[in-house]
Amino acid sequence: MSYIEWLRGRVGRRKIFLVFGTVVLRDANGRILLQRRTDFTFWGLPGGAMELGEDIETCARRELLEETGLTAGPLRLVGLYTDPKYDVTYPNGDQVQQFTVCLTGQVAGGTMQPDGEETSEQAFFPPEAIARMDLPPWYADMVQHTLAGGDPVFAPPFSTAATTDQIQAVRPFIGHERLIAVGSMVVVMNEKGQVLTIQRQDDGAWSLPAGLCDLGENAAQTAVRETFEETGLHIELERLLGVYSGPNFQFTYPNGDKVQNVGAVFRARVVGGQLNRAVTEVAALCWQTPAEFLARTTPQFRPFFAMGLQHLDAGSFVC
Repeated sequence: MSYIEWLRGRVGRRKIFLVFGTVVLRDANGRILLQRRTDFTFWGLPGGAMELGEDIETCARRELLEETGLTAGPLRLVGLYTDPKYDVTYPNGDQVQQFTVCLTGQVAGGTMQPDGEETSEQAFFPPEAIARMDLPPWYADMVQHTLAGGDPVFAPPFSTAATTDQIQAVRPFIGHERLIAVGSMVVVMNEKGQVLTIQRQDDGAWSLPAGLCDLGENAAQTAVRETFEETGLHIELERLLGVYSGPNFQFTYPNGDKVQNVGAVFRARVVGGQLNRAVTEVAALCWQTPAEFLARTTPQFRPFFAMGLQHLDAGSFVC
């Protein structure tokens, strides 16, 4: 049973976050692979929902192979698509706020063959032909951003008038079972090149401002909101550094709740406010050099934090 089947069997049609991996696959001539879906009948990009225990790149590659019969070479991060304007209601009534990670690369092998279940037909199209097609807005944006190149894309902070705690929306139906939860983490830098760090109240570990998304807000808004709630500082997001996922980010909370966290990592600068820790969550706040921070982090997550700090000025990561 897939993660979606299991979760929908408990929460019904209500709106939930789902994590998707999507691939903009190009051939040697620069054409882009599109597939006609069987659920909506429109043309779109190959991809699908992440399973428990997967990381996002594994998910994207698995879905690409299952749906199209093709494999990809190296993949790079195009962007993160979490804005409520991309919310989807499926023909069966299932409601979803997307947390979609878009990757792009060139076809490397395989035999092109629609699976007949999720994909009825597929073909490589030149970009100028795709520009004339009526794609759903999220797919159209992914194609446009891939063609534009540059740093990974994210939408500016945005929230609807009413938001819902993603955990409280689901836990009454699944109890303590493992949930794929989505959120954001922020590397806040000052003019001295120091990083704003927090010491967690629950386990004393040193980390970065972070938290889970509410339904109705995008990942950028989560980053801004959580940083203010935890530190008292207003920030401006500068870059999307990367996305983390996978079994290394599975946790069991003291109350028994199990999660697999998937999150965006942003670089940001301070634009206002005053340092004021959230006493229920944060034991201490401290500006540290990247080297000082890494020395104080737990060995389990030191490589992850190091990866984020390596991409402060250029490039991106998916792990």
